[in-house]
Amino acid sequence: MTQKNMVEKKQLRPPYASSGIADAILDLFRRIVPRKIDNKFIVENDIATQNNAFTATDLVKWLGITDDDGNVNDEVMSKLKLVGDAREKFIKGLVESSYAELMKEVNLKEAKKEDVVNYFVRNYKFGQAQAKYAAALFLHLCFRYQISVSDELTKKTHTGAGKPKVKKENNNQKRAEKKTSAPEGHLIPNNGKTANDGEVLIEIKGPRGLYFPLVAKSKEELDKIVNTQIKPIIEAVKLTLPDNHVNKAGEKIEPD
Repeated sequence: MTQKNMVEKKQLRPPYASSGIADAILDLFRRIVPRKIDNKFIVENDIATQNNAFTATDLVKWLGITDDDGNVNDEVMSKLKLVGDAREKFIKGLVESSYAELMKEVNLKEAKKEDVVNYFVRNYKFGQAQAKYAAALFLHLCFRYQISVSDELTKKTHTGAGKPKVKKENNNQKRAEKKTSAPEGHLIPNNGKTANDGEVLIEIKGPRGLYFPLVAKSKEELDKIVNTQIKPIIEAVKLTLPDNHVNKAGEKIEPD
């Protein structure tokens, strides 16, 4: 990296996008060839929310994909359209070039996570939260594009990375089963139940075969069901439903 490029890099704010936002914006280039990337572009393409769009634009500026005004570098863009190992090696080169000063100052093969965090605190006057996010993004990029780091960094940052989202859904279902207390204390097969004479039957059915029959034989039992049992069952069933307010990147709110 030339002295001029080093000065220019110092003037940029190191990115601290979530790993989901970073993956989403880099993967987007496989499909489209934007001429300019600004906050509006990020939001319209469901990469991040309006509040977090700047984290994505900071990232593409930092990697040299765009200039300070968001204009896309045509030469870089053409290589982001590559497929297979050639594309992965090119992005690896972008990461190594843009974080060259960090990799020169911190021995990644021996480093601890706090060493990377402290780099951003010292060199960019980041607060602790910003520095941790910036370090997490850098280590994610190292992991994804096969840049060698110490075993401790790998274990602390990426243990279990890449597991399919279905794992989260299964955990939600288990939480629902554990949290909910049905009348007999169990989830029973969704095969329906018939009220006997003198009984009131309330049925709550949910995804994945969840079924809660609530039977009352008196006013007192009905009051108990309404006041103590229905609400926790509804809250448990909610855990099995998708959250329509989470964007594709699975982002968290980041500090400005």
